[in-house]
Amino acid sequence: MAAIEDSPNIGKVLGQRLRTVGIDTREKLEAMGDADALGRLCARFPEDACIHTRLALAGAVRGIRWHDLPRDVQADVTRGLAR
Repeated sequence: MAAIEDSPNIGKVLGQRLRTVGIDTREKLEAMGDADALGRLCARFPEDACIHTRLALAGAVRGIRWHDLPRDVQADVTRGLAR
């Protein structure tokens, strides 16, 4: 199992926060999906309810940097989130 910090876009701070909410491996994040992971994060860390966190999680689930997400995917996953 790969540590959550080994995922693209997951640095030290986001990795620690994910661990706090029970997501400690890349496999757990992939199984849960970015939307549910963001929900868990925001329940514990409301300040994480932002576009950048959602994009980071969406890219990590797909194994790519969020900058490489297709524009339509970026628009879809960030709809309704604050900047």
